[in-house]
Amino acid sequence: MARPWFAANATHWEDPSRPLQLDSTGHVKALAPGQYARSVLFTGKLEMQQRFGLPPDPGLSGKRFVVLYSGKGMLEYGNVQVLSRQPGKDTIQLKTVATGQASELIFIITLTATDPANPLRALRVLPAVGGICAGNPFKHVAGAAACNPSTLYRSYVNAHAEILFMPQFLAGLRPYRMVRFMDWQRTNNAEMQRSSERALEKHTFWSTERGVPLEAMIRLANALQADPWICIPHKANDQLVATYAQVVKSLLSPGLRAHVEYSNEVWNGMFSQTQYASDRGAAMRLDPDHYTAMAKFYSRRAQQVFAIFQRELGGLQRLRRVMATQAVVPYFTQQILGYGNARRATDLFSIAPYFGATFTTAAQAAEVKRLGTAGVLAWLRSPARAGGKPSNAVLGYGSLADVDAAVAAQVAAVRAFGVNLTSYEGGQHLVAAGSLAWDARLNAILDAANRHADMKQIYLRYLSAWRDRTGQLLTHYVHCDRWSVWGRWGAQEYPSQPRAQAPKLDALLQYAAASPLDL
Repeated sequence: MARPWFAANATHWEDPSRPLQLDSTGHVKALAPGQYARSVLFTGKLEMQQRFGLPPDPGLSGKRFVVLYSGKGMLEYGNVQVLSRQPGKDTIQLKTVATGQASELIFIITLTATDPANPLRALRVLPAVGGICAGNPFKHVAGAAACNPSTLYRSYVNAHAEILFMPQFLAGLRPYRMVRFMDWQRTNNAEMQRSSERALEKHTFWSTERGVPLEAMIRLANALQADPWICIPHKANDQLVATYAQVVKSLLSPGLRAHVEYSNEVWNGMFSQTQYASDRGAAMRLDPDHYTAMAKFYSRRAQQVFAIFQRELGGLQRLRRVMATQAVVPYFTQQILGYGNARRATDLFSIAPYFGATFTTAAQAAEVKRLGTAGVLAWLRSPARAGGKPSNAVLGYGSLADVDAAVAAQVAAVRAFGVNLTSYEGGQHLVAAGSLAWDARLNAILDAANRHADMKQIYLRYLSAWRDRTGQLLTHYVHCDRWSVWGRWGAQEYPSQPRAQAPKLDALLQYAAASPLDL
């Protein structure tokens, strides 16, 4: 997503000394003398291209775009060729980047002048060529001749108000039954409390700390006919929760159900929601132990959120109430579901049953290097050891057998409360952290393991084991995301990557086609 406007000038990339004058929607009202407003629409990191020999998406190289806007002003562009200009419409072409060329594919827009009486606003960047045929938003067509009749043609430029999502994006997500919007909502460390603070579709950028508008998420769910999974900010007051529920009620297509979760990973101390829940639980004296108090506060507030949604939606028919905890800690499961009326107020209890591990020690790094790519893949497939010990004592918990044992323990824990176990995230978790994050050899092995053909078979085995244990959907994290030293999460590394080059994606799509779950 595009970076929100930031202040700049002719000699400095960024100039924080003079904040921009923005209206309530994020448009630039006026520029001070010598001031610019700048945005970066996308960038391919040099580090990624050097490691992988590719820009972030080869399909973007040399692509033409039309930039539409209202009002009066001047736009300048970085790393593109301007093909034409006319009032309210510029046509540009991205630079061409050869495969393997170690340079950035970056698209920069700079607002160098704007009329305070009629500011430049409503900026839209659209593909210059092509569109869709009405009724089929999943397929890109080159022109009207591809539609029957031709009057069904909707170009990206002329029908931009109608075409909210690109067909390639929709087609990539179409196989999924449910979409969790945690990252789009900027759930972690959120400060949002009131309805007046939430993102709206009229806002200039959907990449601020407010996240993407809920309305846009529901429109995506409707287009895909997939259930939306919505995370409620941990500081949200009752009115904000009710507003979320009202949007769901008014926009969500019949037949779809909203999965609703209070925050994300409240157990995870790397996020501010953990301390918030711990502090609130301690203040309410829910338990002398601060971790247990945190779990009980989480359960308490989640039940309140569910009650508000149930009230606003007029029942439970279109609602799935989801709680969550750490995959390897059944104790928290028991505390959360054992608090108050949780067992009757919850439909699904979720975990993140990742396989693999976060490698943080020199011993782990040495072991990964000793094993190499083939050895790491063999570790993931290795059988369980007696006494619940990890399959590899140095690497620790993380083989498929280790994960299956943890899932079995959680299934037993939740079923004791009459609740089903599901997942909020899942997939591989081969990550080097801390000082090891920049270990080139270590990262190369983890990258290669993720790209290896054997990863497909590991995924299929993992997915089948999850289905056999739970009978529920597996929520993979994530569909498409470029890899980095912070993780190789994307099943697809870039949108135009062929399925044959993405073994994780290949496994997910094969499994989804062969194993439909009627939930």
